[in-house]
Amino acid sequence: MAYRTKGATVLTGLFAFIATTGVAAAQQSEINNSLSEIEAFVATTLGQLGIIVFLVGAAAWFVSGKHADRAQWGWRGMWGGAGMIILSVSYNVFVSLFENLAPGMVIPWIAF
Repeated sequence: MAYRTKGATVLTGLFAFIATTGVAAAQQSEINNSLSEIEAFVATTLGQLGIIVFLVGAAAWFVSGKHADRAQWGWRGMWGGAGMIILSVSYNVFVSLFENLAPGMVIPWIAF
């Protein structure tokens, strides 16, 4: 009689483990989708803000005339916007490298 309850306990434990693994896999998929959406949002926002800051800085620099303070802030804004654009592109490259690294796809990517 004790043998039957032990087998039932093992079977119940195995079933619980399989069910938990399935739930964890579903949660992992949701997490991956959420992280991909966040990554796309950050990259797009960074690039668009960089373009806006670059254009506003360039406009302030070009129309500053002899006003040195305005020219200085325009120059800083222009180069800050350019840095944000470069950071946006670098961020995309960095994230895509690690997305390919996770499943072990980095070796064929480097070989070509």
